[in-house]
Amino acid sequence: MLYFDKITPRNIYMNKALCALLAVMVCVCTVGAADTIVDEAKLQALKAKNVVLQDPVLSIKGAIEKPQSYILKLEAQSAQGSQFITAYLDKKTDELYIGSAYDKEGNAMVYPQDAKIISEGIAFSYGKGDEELYIVMDPECLYCNRFEKAVAGKLDDFKVHVILFPLPFHQKAPAMIEWIMQGNDDADKKARFEEIMLKGSTHYEILIKDATKPFVYSSETQAYIEKSNLATMELGVRGTPSIFNAEFMPVMQEELLEGGE
Repeated sequence: MLYFDKITPRNIYMNKALCALLAVMVCVCTVGAADTIVDEAKLQALKAKNVVLQDPVLSIKGAIEKPQSYILKLEAQSAQGSQFITAYLDKKTDELYIGSAYDKEGNAMVYPQDAKIISEGIAFSYGKGDEELYIVMDPECLYCNRFEKAVAGKLDDFKVHVILFPLPFHQKAPAMIEWIMQGNDDADKKARFEEIMLKGSTHYEILIKDATKPFVYSSETQAYIEKSNLATMELGVRGTPSIFNAEFMPVMQEELLEGGE
């Protein structure tokens, strides 16, 4: 089902059980950042404690010191791109654990996400509500297109922040994003985005000089794409569309859409 009545924060958040479903099916404890380590020399000292951390594809971007361990924010690089993962380094044994960890109350402990990095990846925002949503979209993505048509005009009770993220196998997405980002302000960018997503506009094609070669962004849009890439890494995006609430926890689009029925 694609079309629903108006979606409101009340409809989305009235079911408290949804909070558990949004991430790991348990309560989530965002670890306090009071003891965060970002000094490069200290991070390199931690890297030397375990041979796995010395793999050149891994780099430590931050660490939080706890009584018995360090919680590490790792960047893992691959041919498909980079992603952030959380790891735990035992202080006594230097043993490394990658995956999930829980406090004694059963809350999942996660490395805090950087709100500044995420906000810098926003292409445009709209809506007058107090509740925030972050939506990661690829304008060439078929599923994004369906999602946008389903929620068109129904998210006004939220403050929606759109992050544009071109998937590597979508050849037209860069030109689409370039055309959108040429808008004068948020309203203009949103209008251009909707021209493509809702009306099938192909105005962006005038920007494609040679379809057989990779698209070259303007310097301004290239700078935005770099920020967008960092934001999506910080959010842990694996595909589009991806939706997150104000705490940067994932929101399943089915639950969002059903909230307006």
